[in-house]
Amino acid sequence: MKKRLNTLIQQIDALALNAVMLEAGDIPGLGETLKAVERIEGLSRKINEESLIRLSKAMKGYIEKLIMGERSELSPLEAAISQSQEICRKLSDGGTFAKNISALLTELDFGEAEPAAISTGPGDQAEMKTGAGPPKTAGADLKEDKTAAGAQGAPAVMDDEDKEIIADFISESLENLASIEINVMDLEQDPTDLETINAIFRPFHTVKGVSGFLNFNKINKLSHAVENLLDKARNRELTIDEEIIDVTLNSVDLLKQMIENVQTSLDTGIPSDGDLDISSQVARIEHFATPGDGHEQKRLGEILVSKDVLSKGDLEDALHIQEEEQDRKLGAILIEEKKAGINEVVSALRDQKKSGQPVKLQVKIDTGKLDNIVDMVGELAIAQSMLRQNELIQENKSRKLDHIIDQLNLITSGLQKTAMSLRMVPIKHTFQKMLRLVRDLAKKGGKEVGLIMSGEDTEIDRNMVEEIYEPMVHLIRNSVDHGIETAEEREAAKKPGRGTISLSAYHKGGEIIIEIKDDGRGLNREKILQKARARGLVGEEETPTEDEINNLIFHPGFSTADQITDISGRGVGMDVVKTKIVERLRGRVDVQSVAGGGTTILLRLPLTLAILDGMVVELNNQKYIIPTLTVQEFFRPKREAYSTVKGEGEMIRVRDRLAPLIRLDRLLRLNGNKPPNANEKAPWKRLVAVVENQERIGCLLLDELLGQEEVVIKGLGDKFKEVKGIAGGAIMGDGKISLILDIAGIFDMTSKG
Repeated sequence: MKKRLNTLIQQIDALALNAVMLEAGDIPGLGETLKAVERIEGLSRKINEESLIRLSKAMKGYIEKLIMGERSELSPLEAAISQSQEICRKLSDGGTFAKNISALLTELDFGEAEPAAISTGPGDQAEMKTGAGPPKTAGADLKEDKTAAGAQGAPAVMDDEDKEIIADFISESLENLASIEINVMDLEQDPTDLETINAIFRPFHTVKGVSGFLNFNKINKLSHAVENLLDKARNRELTIDEEIIDVTLNSVDLLKQMIENVQTSLDTGIPSDGDLDISSQVARIEHFATPGDGHEQKRLGEILVSKDVLSKGDLEDALHIQEEEQDRKLGAILIEEKKAGINEVVSALRDQKKSGQPVKLQVKIDTGKLDNIVDMVGELAIAQSMLRQNELIQENKSRKLDHIIDQLNLITSGLQKTAMSLRMVPIKHTFQKMLRLVRDLAKKGGKEVGLIMSGEDTEIDRNMVEEIYEPMVHLIRNSVDHGIETAEEREAAKKPGRGTISLSAYHKGGEIIIEIKDDGRGLNREKILQKARARGLVGEEETPTEDEINNLIFHPGFSTADQITDISGRGVGMDVVKTKIVERLRGRVDVQSVAGGGTTILLRLPLTLAILDGMVVELNNQKYIIPTLTVQEFFRPKREAYSTVKGEGEMIRVRDRLAPLIRLDRLLRLNGNKPPNANEKAPWKRLVAVVENQERIGCLLLDELLGQEEVVIKGLGDKFKEVKGIAGGAIMGDGKISLILDIAGIFDMTSKG
């Protein structure tokens, strides 16, 4: 008997989990649910549990009505499943179930008479009782009290399995809430899009179901309230407007807080969603969901009228007929009265019940495992290159071996591209987070600002996604607060009252460009220069170029704001942009601005952090790699282009501008502590690489340029990670290691030297 009961418990728990993702219109899902309930009914009969038998019968009938479209509300079914779990818990504890379930059976449209209470024990015949259950032993009393305490929300310490389940709930819920925020922003652009409404409804439904299963009642209550609101929008009973968008986003914020409370409670061992008061928020949601509050949605007839299929007079006549014959559907009346064609009615009905497009199947994978695969494929590519350059292979004249080597090269190259693509993710998710940021900042600043996005499908290295988020937030914040003017200022300047920020991403020249452009007031270079001179960043006699003035905004603590607000003004943002984009991501930031015409900021990033496009150079018979992004040009200087400052500082004239000459061999002490050799070649007999980092340029003195190559970046380990001027290493085709030069570090070394 105990084995059957355990099997029954497993079946009901599985049903509870599957019911979380169930929707009223999901016919295949409802069919599977019906089969599961039939199995539960059979097991209930084997253990002679009358209450479960009755609930199973009621659930079967209700599911059939859901399939036939006679019912659409899933909450009675969910309540019945929860009640079944409670019965099983009682039976598993050796107790009896004595509770009036007639109200629940009524909700399930179960017409069979139900006694006032049912009291049974596992394996015993059901007994009809009119009052409380049979007398209990002291042990039974204790178990009843424990169960009752759990039902009343008394804290219970989690075991490891519970913690794992709740940790999964936290992770998936935060993921679901992030997707809701993105889709809500899309919904604001097109409030009538049923596909987007469904995409928001489903995550709320999931959070509601799982939170209810885990007894997080506040999370369950709030998500259920929003779900009901969205369900009315799906059924065209109300219209999505700005207020509903606001209340949905506020609900997401509250749910995040409560889920963070759950995460904190994992440390204490006692599950809790906190003491946050959600009553006012739930009341606000219910206000919007109440019919007659001004949010009614167009119905079938109104859709046909809006499409000019039906006149208002014909619609009123059809509705009058429907009032007299309430069993007839409006669509059928219109077709029979020849007021609308069947195809037109079907099309309008599809508009009402339009469902989302199928989602591509995805598999979650540990990012550590993914990185290991990418590393191993990189090693394979290096080994393949070493094999190809091996002397024995090159001396071999076998055409068959050449063919095999070529095939290996193609397969390895394809595998490497595929492995690298696994690290690439669309930038869309990061971009769409900016929609809400712009919306919130514009509201705070009392401005009208729209965000236009393009190139959201551009893919970027997964490891860059989190790194670029913070710089983008600072740039968008600056555009809204400093760039875009108020509506009054814009109208005075003969601009549209609504400002525009354009956010785009695209590939160009082997790199990813993220462009943030606004049509605001532009940079006030005069004010920037004035502040820079006041801080000692620019001398009184210096006349910097426009680009140099633009780049002053990236200095730490630099701000031209007249007052500090909760949006910006402390000057702690743009230096973050420079640090993250330039130093961590090996990228570049370019600023373009027109007074009164707006500002454009270009973030130039490498395609991936795992592979570097570099120029291979030779110095002292050793190969080095210079990141291609930092190289402006290579040339052999003429003797007259070389000069010195006070006989010491060496300079090279590059396109009418003097740039310092950097002797890498001396800077990196490639000759040890030996003094400079008097017989070494003069600079005009060697090669110079003009490199730049932000506004600084320099000329690296080299022996030879060997070519351009994509290399797999390797770390140098903890012992060498602090070595100045070196960013990492790469294994070349000959099996030797070449060092990757860090241009920013080299410039820092020369300035300190």
